[in-house]
Amino acid sequence: MGTWGIGPFENDMAADFAYTLDETPKGKRESLVRATLTRTIQTRDYLESPEGAEAVAAVALIAAQCPGGEPISTSYGPDEVLPTDRGTVPGR
Repeated sequence: MGTWGIGPFENDMAADFAYTLDETPKGKRESLVRATLTRTIQTRDYLESPEGAEAVAAVALIAAQCPGGEPISTSYGPDEVLPTDRGTVPGR
């Protein structure tokens, strides 16, 4: 896995996650983020680096929607932010 910076999307796995998110229909993007985070929290013994990188990227997308959250402004992140149909962080 290549890493070229300290941002949440500055590694191969997170950039691939962003691409997958862009290719996912808007109505299913929240489910992709949820599945990524659920897989992470269900890990029992050891979280592998690729899964950890995807989880950090997913959390960065959620944090960007919080009041005062940092917008995703890297070219390696998704082209569009998560939809906010409910006007809040997904799941609320």
